[in-house]
Amino acid sequence: MISLKKAQRRLFTGLVRLRGGEASALGMRVRAWSRACAVAIIVFCVAAPVPSEAGTIDVPMRRGQATTPAAAPDSTWGEIASAAATVMGEIEVLRVELGVGDEPPEAELQLDRLPAHVYVKSLEVMAKVGAVQRRFGVPTGSSREIPLTEPSAVDVLASVTEIFDGIRAIKTQMIIETEVDQAVVSGFPTLAGVYKNLADSSYLLDGLIGYPLNSGDVYGNTSAIVEELSLIGTKLQVVLDTESPAVDAPKRTIDIAQQLLRAIYKTVSLQGRLGMEASMVPTLTMVRVTPTETYDLAGLLWTEVARIKWHLGVNVPVVLDQPPTRNDRADLFAQTLLIIRNLDQLTAGAGN
Repeated sequence: MISLKKAQRRLFTGLVRLRGGEASALGMRVRAWSRACAVAIIVFCVAAPVPSEAGTIDVPMRRGQATTPAAAPDSTWGEIASAAATVMGEIEVLRVELGVGDEPPEAELQLDRLPAHVYVKSLEVMAKVGAVQRRFGVPTGSSREIPLTEPSAVDVLASVTEIFDGIRAIKTQMIIETEVDQAVVSGFPTLAGVYKNLADSSYLLDGLIGYPLNSGDVYGNTSAIVEELSLIGTKLQVVLDTESPAVDAPKRTIDIAQQLLRAIYKTVSLQGRLGMEASMVPTLTMVRVTPTETYDLAGLLWTEVARIKWHLGVNVPVVLDQPPTRNDRADLFAQTLLIIRNLDQLTAGAGN
């Protein structure tokens, strides 16, 4: 191809053969035209996209814009989504066969869930399956605990599979032969969807346990959270309080739920202070709050505290001296206040 400058020289060479004024006028028009072409070429070169080494340019979405983050694009999360949906079907069979007719609430969809949230929720469901097993005299196996490192998709699948095994053991003991087809999940699974199926399964199991959850069940989780915060305080070299404040006035379940939600806010704030990718605070409607809701909030709080442990590399397990036996709402309320106070102290220490 002929370059732009060479074309210009040929045009001006031809112009000298023209007569005076005509050549001058034509030369002015040609020079204007050539300058326009040069500007157009420069603009085109600047505007043209430059391919990256990978062929595309990835622009990450801000976390605040996310709504329902998809699970990892591998077959494991597809299996987990299918298994979580099938667990609900298995529990429905148990409820019909054993004559449970209550109408549990439906879990609210919690966005921005992480594998850790799904894993801890599966532990909650398995704990309730174990309670049903004990009610009907079915031998129980060893239970999983909060892991010392962040759980992977394989860990979550193993935990959900244990829920299946526990339900099948109940069906075998009770000679329940109704089979449930493996659920087929359409589209790409999301962690929020998997989490909701497990949360609904937890609600459905309450009627099978035979007795309602009480403050004592929640107190066990909050006691473990206090110990988790103590380990984090040791890592950050922050001295924490150990005694719960005195609470004189009677407390309602909603009072406890409000303080647990407040503690979750503070934990998420501490995550940001430590340079972590902070979780999204759950959106909950506190209308008819029961110990089941507070149990769920305690589980969420425990998950967020565990994320801080994993981030700091604290791989020491929590060991309670003795199983908590208190079931008084005032004691539970006081312990949530202790958790909040310790979170404030950790946040101040992290700032220093």
